[in-house]
This record gives sequence, C-alpha cells and structure tokens, in this order.
Amino acid sequence: MSSPKVKRPKIVAVIPARIGSKRLPKKNIQVIGGLPLVAWAIKTAQATKLIDDVYVSTESDEVATIARQYGAKVLDRPEELAGDTIRMQDVARQVMTELADIDVLVLVGANTPGLPPETLDAAIQKLLDHSRWEIRSVDKDGLEHFMFWIMTRQACFWDGLSVYFGVQETGVEEIHTPEDLERVRAILEQKIIA
Repeated sequence: MSSPKVKRPKIVAVIPARIGSKRLPKKNIQVIGGLPLVAWAIKTAQATKLIDDVYVSTESDEVATIARQYGAKVLDRPEELAGDTIRMQDVARQVMTELADIDVLVLVGANTPGLPPETLDAAIQKLLDHSRWEIRSVDKDGLEHFMFWIMTRQACFWDGLSVYFGVQETGVEEIHTPEDLERVRAILEQKIIA
C-alpha cells in the first residue's frame, strides 16, 4: 500500500520595493554591478529551490517596469502602505489577502544584494522542518535586520508575540544610506571582477 502524498506548501517570495526612501532617494533602483537593487533580490528569489513564484510589491511604475523586466510579477501596493512608517506586517497582510493560496510568504528586502539563494532555502527549510511560524534574518551578532522575513499564514495574521519563531544568520550587508551603497558596491563589484 502506498503512503498518502503530502501536499507541499505553496511558497511565494515578495520583494517590498517602494520608491520613496528618505535616506537614499530611489534606493531600490540604484544600480550595483549592472543591476538595480530590486533585480538582485528578484534573481536571488528566482535562484532558490523552494520558492514557487516571485512578486514585487510597489506603488511605483518605475519599480514595476524593472520588476517585470527581470521576470517578477507585480502587486500594486496602495499608497497608504507605501509610507516611511508602515509596518512590514501590514504589507504582508495585503499580499496574503490578495494571494489567498500562499502557505508561506518570503519577504525579501530589495536593499540586500549579494544574499545567497542558499541562505533563503536554508531558512525556508528550517521553518518547514521545525514547524516554525516565522524565520527572520539576523546579522553576525544575532541582531534582527530585514534581509528577509519568512512567515506562514498564521504568523502573518497573528497580532501577538510569536512563540514559533526562528532566525537565520545572513552575513550580508543592507543598504540604507549613500555610504552603505558605495561600501556594498565596492565589495560586490570586486567579487564580480574576481
């Protein structure tokens, strides 16, 4: 007798990429190594083994055009979810409401070029293997940052503190300021040449 097939969860990556960064104007479309930052995130998500589909959530026609050019689908983000103080959980809830068949949502920061697809796969696998509700990226010191945030539907709509939480170290730098951009550009362009 054969064992019943286990349904694999539908895993979708969404790259939140608004145009209105204050510290670094048009941050998500700044170019490093010939690619806009949002394209780095798209290519990383596409190169994973576990992500089924890749979207970019944006209020910007310019970002949407770049996203489509690199093979991502686009979710129109309402203006009220595109401000400086919006919580990422609100963006995630909008995505989960629009794409009702998602089991696991992988939010990937557009400002994280150089994030290896294997790191995303390892974090997703950790969530699945250990029945976590969410996995968040941390830096080498164990401090949370927004390289990625992987969550189940339960975590997305939960208003309390999650007890089914895990972390994944990334070892990659984020870009928030012109100085960050120049530092990361130098690091990545040196790797591209080597």
